[in-house]
Amino acid sequence: MKIGVLSDIHANLVALEAVLASLGSVDALWVCGDTVGYGPEPSDVLALLRERGAVIVAGNHDRAVATGEDLELFNEPAALAVLAHQRWLSAEERDALAALPRTLEASDVTLCHGSLRDPLWEYVTSERAAAASLALARTSHCCAGHTHVPALFPASGERIGHVRYGEPYPLGARAFFNPGSVGQPRDGDARAAYALVDLAGGTLTFHRSSYAIERPRAPPSPRLSRIRWPCQPMRTATCEMPAERSASNVCRRNGLPATGRRGFGRLAVRGR
Repeated sequence: MKIGVLSDIHANLVALEAVLASLGSVDALWVCGDTVGYGPEPSDVLALLRERGAVIVAGNHDRAVATGEDLELFNEPAALAVLAHQRWLSAEERDALAALPRTLEASDVTLCHGSLRDPLWEYVTSERAAAASLALARTSHCCAGHTHVPALFPASGERIGHVRYGEPYPLGARAFFNPGSVGQPRDGDARAAYALVDLAGGTLTFHRSSYAIERPRAPPSPRLSRIRWPCQPMRTATCEMPAERSASNVCRRNGLPATGRRGFGRLAVRGR
């Protein structure tokens, strides 16, 4: 069984189309959250994933767009995008986002956006954090997104952070993996990232797809021009949340410091 694994599409339709074209025929398509947020085409992205029969779990941006949940935790550009997507999407589309599960078991893999300890917000960037999610999983493997950086954490070894593309990695008995971001990579490589899982063969292969970055539509208003659109790759990933949540639920788990900022903690995830 061959499965395409995507995450953090962030309403970047052009990048998603490029990935699906490169992926070709697969037995299933899994999306680890943040289908919307940031980008210019949330409705078309949702429609294309629905057409492809994708299995999707909720990300923090999806929940914020659907219900306003945790909107106060977002930085200004992300919050502006959430509010824009709330206006652009229909009530039916927002309801579909609200109905997405936070975790889901598919075959022998548990899907989430952040981690199994904190499905919406935790950034898994260390072996310790990956092991904590695997300890909670009833399946052999766990797959997440949120960091926007491809990675593989075999339970029996060290993190594979600087992944090689097009080369199958053995999953082993247990592993935590992240396919990277389709719509807004944060590792210095502007190409869309995704992964292919071969459950029968027990392998995971990372891929990148080039696309016409200049094609995404321009922001519809000057106010939204402050948003970092998908065609602008980032070298660092940041998230903002209440200090106690950041320090206890995110930074400490990943061995990183939390620093106060207007009563908020800030977690920086270094890119390659």
